[in-house]
Amino acid sequence: MSIIKSDLKPSSNVLNSYFPARTNVKEGDFDWGVAKAIVIRNLYRKDINSKLKKIQAESSQKEKVILDVFLKQCKEDFLLKLDDEALWDYIKDMYFENNAIYEISPEFLLFKLAPLTASSSQHNLANMFSSMMRGYGLKESIATVNNFLESHILSSLRSENILEDFDAGTRLLSKGINEDAYLPFLSDCFNQDLDFLAHRPKYMLQQLENLLRLYGYLYTAQLALNIKNLEQEPSPKPLYFIMENEAASRERPDLVRHGHQSVQRFIPYIFPYLSMSESLQDTDKENNQHRLPLWKLITKLKPEDTPKLKKYAEDFSKNRHDGDDFKFPYEDENDDPKYWLNCLLIEAVKQFDKKKSRAAANEKFIKTTEIELCSEFVKARGQVGKVLVMNQDYISLITNLAVGSADKLRFHELLESFKLRGICFDRQSQKALIQFYERVGNVERMSDSGDAVYVRKTV
Repeated sequence: MSIIKSDLKPSSNVLNSYFPARTNVKEGDFDWGVAKAIVIRNLYRKDINSKLKKIQAESSQKEKVILDVFLKQCKEDFLLKLDDEALWDYIKDMYFENNAIYEISPEFLLFKLAPLTASSSQHNLANMFSSMMRGYGLKESIATVNNFLESHILSSLRSENILEDFDAGTRLLSKGINEDAYLPFLSDCFNQDLDFLAHRPKYMLQQLENLLRLYGYLYTAQLALNIKNLEQEPSPKPLYFIMENEAASRERPDLVRHGHQSVQRFIPYIFPYLSMSESLQDTDKENNQHRLPLWKLITKLKPEDTPKLKKYAEDFSKNRHDGDDFKFPYEDENDDPKYWLNCLLIEAVKQFDKKKSRAAANEKFIKTTEIELCSEFVKARGQVGKVLVMNQDYISLITNLAVGSADKLRFHELLESFKLRGICFDRQSQKALIQFYERVGNVERMSDSGDAVYVRKTV
């Protein structure tokens, strides 16, 4: 059975998969708090009890209302153990009056999902991370090191009255359709890094948003740099960063050649390519068939797909043409379905040319992408232009993630681990990195040779 729809007709450009930006974005759509909560839901395979979600309340008050239910449950549990009932007031003041419960365990972030509706556009950002996770979740609960009081509060949270199991196998993305990973190499790194944080719950609470913002940019950049290559599975392309206290100069060509300026050239292809891919695929919601990335879709094409793709290419080209002088510009006798897929992608991009009526839509998409997913790391540096900059918090995070379960890594091994994520540093930045590690105190220098420099993680 072909994955290509049997009835292909030109329509408006729609994107529900693989990327969170849209041509029309409302304030609050890119809510990193909601994204964190959904990642925790997927990771811990727990969600707020469905009965609690049905409580009638204004959206802005839903989280507070459900927290009040939990507060009552927690009080009942504590009173079974306390000799002096008055102690409960101290516990309440300590953890519930100042939102300190959110610092006990990542699972408390699930309360942030209370007001979220199934149709909310806030799902779009989180769906990108859910897609990268590919159903990954913890096989067993991670023991959180807490004091006596926090342990009991966490125990109340995990009661079946408050949380219920979330079946990652039935998770729904993109209006009911799951997705094969577009960037498998980055998904592997993301899940590895999530696992590292999950086994250090307090560190996860501190760093989860930084992790998501980092991977939000890495995913955007790697998708852009790989989007036009349909001949093979995507691979990590180098992205050269500098530390925030470094100067950029024209004598450092990698900062431009393999920095954000190279990413910018390909971001305009993301919306046309993904929306065209989505319009082609016949995915089955009932059987939850996975949507495929373009580089995998092209391998599934069959000779019998050629007539459908050829007709769709002609209809699409005519539909998007301005004026009465339409002439189909492609080889009418070509029988290769891959050829016609490439023709469709050319037309998908062409419809957004600057003088076309649809140009503004892709411009909005590009602007949203740059502001919401890139601005954290993209900085203007004088005549050099936009370069990728990483502050010390992110440097410490990626170092800990790269060292991972090991005690320490040789410096060059650390750099290779960075490269798996597409993160690179030129020689000048490598020297700045070592100086930073020496200031922090997590470097061992066995000799003046770079091979004898070891870097330890800080958690």
